[in-house]
Amino acid sequence: MAWTLAETHHDVDVLDETGKRVGARRFSHSPDGLNELKQFLLSFVSRPEELACIIETNHGLLIAFLLSAGIPVYPVNPKLANQLRNVAGAKTDQIDAHLLAQLGRLKLAELRRLEPDGALVQELKTLTRDQDALVQMQTRMPQSVDGLPQRILSSSLALV
Repeated sequence: MAWTLAETHHDVDVLDETGKRVGARRFSHSPDGLNELKQFLLSFVSRPEELACIIETNHGLLIAFLLSAGIPVYPVNPKLANQLRNVAGAKTDQIDAHLLAQLGRLKLAELRRLEPDGALVQELKTLTRDQDALVQMQTRMPQSVDGLPQRILSSSLALV
């Protein structure tokens, strides 16, 4: 199976070993949507390891979600995906998902399977995200405080 990524949704195309489409669906990019996606994928197999997810990225919350569910993930280089699109002559998320699924079916042995991050790497990522959030907050604070005296004065004058 394969899918495309968008900010609000994911289009999924599931093929069997012969290349026949056995499922296709769009899922929202939300906790509920990801849980529905997992249930949808697992409905085709008896064990998650029997799946092969072909996807045009190698990082992010979706990848972490799939790996934590025990679902094998095989990222595809975006340049290769672009070449497939150019050959197909059309660009929709559904077509992209189908092309990636076909690629995975035909060239799975040539793709590199992602492994879940170890505990130390996961902790480092969490700390880095927290640091980034604190830096953004630190940057915003002076900007919001700078205009505070003017807003107070304006409000006071409006009351007079």
